[in-house]
Amino acid sequence: MSLIIKMDAIKTEEHLKKAIPYIMNEKKTGGLCFSNSGITAEQILDTFFLTKQLHPTFGKREGYHFKFSFSKDETIEPEQALTFIKEWTEEYLADNYDYALSVHKDREHMHMHLVFNSVGRDGKKYRYERGDWEKVIRPLTNRLAEKYHTGPLKEKNPVLDYSTDYDKKNGNLTGREQVEEDIDNCILQSKSYGDFKRKMVSEYHYALREGMSKEHGVYLAFTPPGRAKAIRSYRLSEGYMPVDIDRRIAEKGNGKSIQKAKEKEKSSSKMDWAMSRNYQFIPYDEMSEYQKAMVRNVLDAKRLYQRTGTPLYLHEQSIHIIRKMKKETGKCGIYIKRKEVRSVQRELEKVMKQRRNKKL
Repeated sequence: MSLIIKMDAIKTEEHLKKAIPYIMNEKKTGGLCFSNSGITAEQILDTFFLTKQLHPTFGKREGYHFKFSFSKDETIEPEQALTFIKEWTEEYLADNYDYALSVHKDREHMHMHLVFNSVGRDGKKYRYERGDWEKVIRPLTNRLAEKYHTGPLKEKNPVLDYSTDYDKKNGNLTGREQVEEDIDNCILQSKSYGDFKRKMVSEYHYALREGMSKEHGVYLAFTPPGRAKAIRSYRLSEGYMPVDIDRRIAEKGNGKSIQKAKEKEKSSSKMDWAMSRNYQFIPYDEMSEYQKAMVRNVLDAKRLYQRTGTPLYLHEQSIHIIRKMKKETGKCGIYIKRKEVRSVQRELEKVMKQRRNKKL
């Protein structure tokens, strides 16, 4: 059992305006939040900016965001976690800064958030000085961890490299180039995408994680041996995303495998939600009960796909469901392609118009 603290600077007013409502979100906190600056997110933000007006300062810091994460096997209760973070904040900031804190219970590992103002109520700016971790943060955290019977603060492993700079040269190659070279070699030795992942872990000693990004889709996070920070596949050169790796492995086979991989890539390149410019829309109330049920299932799958925090296998399952239902609903006539038979389209529009006139 252990506790991790991550410290981030809030550099813009827009970021600060989003950070407070985020940590106070009742769906995540269940009401387990506290502030010395107000009750609602709006009141707290007003207090933050009023303090800044009373004590104008210069710089690129609007606030600070500390995140406290317990390990998954931690047994502390959420109410105790709130008391833990309140005591920590009161001792660390001594009520000299406007702050808001909360406990989030929406993930497997419980975690706490603390956001505080960059300028104090006495006009002094917050500064993190060298040595504060060893002199203040570590002793304070471990003392409270012992009081609440949780694991101590997790320290960095001195053997590992915690830097995120993959462009720094290590010998003849940068860290990024070394990762790409290992991936290239592993692709040559792999029979499938699943085999590739197994070999990267067992033979190349990488830590591997799959994730989903709204902007980039499914990606892989590669953590090389000897490093603590991962690099995501969309930050590598072109051709290292999961779909590219799968295609490159398939291209080692015969011509049929190449064609199949290209067709698979083409079909999965873009999700068409059936209401593009190539389709004729039919109102929901004019569909059959079967068609309505299919549409509702498609929309449910779409919401599941777009929701944050959904496991990767559920994203893939929702894509499969949507494609299957699109195929079935297409056969049932929920939408027709405009490019097919123009006469059928005109006849359908005529019938729809007559039905609407009768209802009026």
